[in-house]
Amino acid sequence: MELESILGYLENKTIFITGATGFVGKVLVEKILRVQPNVKKLYLLLRVSDANCATHRMHNQVYIQK
Repeated sequence: MELESILGYLENKTIFITGATGFVGKVLVEKILRVQPNVKKLYLLLRVSDANCATHRMHNQVYIQK
């Protein structure tokens, strides 16, 4: 599959990703946002015990600043 066709397919799509804090999930989220920033919505499923843990895990494991 050509890169242009993948970019066109992802444009304005809603995407649901499970395991977003795992190794493959982080790479997938980064790749999608880097090559196609025009994704409509990106839903990330995190497995945690409560909402505060989810927020903490999201900021520390997904929103890592370089």
